[in-house]
Amino acid sequence: MNGKRMAGAIAGGLVAGLGITAMMMAGEKKSGIPSELTDLERAGARQFGVRSLPSSDLPDAAEQAIVQGSHLLLSAAAGAVYAATVDEDAGIVPSGIMFGLGFYAAMHWITGPLLGLKKPEWQADAATIGTHTMVHLVFGVATAAGAKAAANA
Repeated sequence: MNGKRMAGAIAGGLVAGLGITAMMMAGEKKSGIPSELTDLERAGARQFGVRSLPSSDLPDAAEQAIVQGSHLLLSAAAGAVYAATVDEDAGIVPSGIMFGLGFYAAMHWITGPLLGLKKPEWQADAATIGTHTMVHLVFGVATAAGAKAAANA
């Protein structure tokens, strides 16, 4: 396994994750409504019997650090999975698209609902599904681009 490629994929995943984090936090600030990431964190906390803020409250600084830190850890882990599972010769766009769609399906269609963290994605409206799809496509391509750039450096 190419260590530079692994580092690049992780970096690409983190860059994309940071972009998504910034969008979510800006959306919270603009709307006054907690982001989906905050909702997921609170659902998980409830399952472990951990008290969290009321569901309508925006996260405080400590909760925001947990929410966004967890999201960035997942982004980095996904980057590592990309580097470990996708052939080094794969093209950036096709491999990124496939990885992004696969990651989206794994998290939003399977894992989140099975863990009881979110309602099944097929129950979401078309705008939500479209947004999730686009965000994960960008995530996948950014991860693939990071891997390729680092491997060729």
